[in-house]
Amino acid sequence: MFTGIIKSVGTVSEVVDNFLRVEHDLEAAAGDSIAVNGVCLTVNDDGGFDVMDETLRCTNLGDLQVGGKVNLEAALALGDKLGGHLVSGHVDFVGTVLSFDGEILCVGFPEEYAKFFALKGSVALNGVSLTVSKLLEDALEVSLVDFTLKNTNLGELEKGDKVNVEVDLIARYVERMVKA
Repeated sequence: MFTGIIKSVGTVSEVVDNFLRVEHDLEAAAGDSIAVNGVCLTVNDDGGFDVMDETLRCTNLGDLQVGGKVNLEAALALGDKLGGHLVSGHVDFVGTVLSFDGEILCVGFPEEYAKFFALKGSVALNGVSLTVSKLLEDALEVSLVDFTLKNTNLGELEKGDKVNVEVDLIARYVERMVKA
């Protein structure tokens, strides 16, 4: 479990088939869970990450290049402060940046995910806990403060870029209960 409060921005140093290495300043040992752009990965014995084909296909990790920046967050420990919202590290879909003016980021989503978003509700984009500031029929907007722009990779986004989107965990369960 994560909170969406990014602790470090790492630099991709190696991408080979299903292996990813990221240079970072987090303390991490083999077996630890780290969210990389919002994707829960396990640190392997040599400090890198083994990434399954499904993960590469369903997230933006398959598009990473050496030198690229990724948001990092270590998993919560019991008793840690919750600064964002509960984030599982299980990406629901990859959204597309429709516009970004340096403050307002607009990300498109598939129609079937509209039910999971609410104005002033939570969403995780590339692992960052954010608040939906505007909701459109097939897109959402978030307002990014200066701190977020400087301490995550969101400030580097451009129109057409892909972002990992995780819907609010509570919304996911409420939708399931309503269906039942």
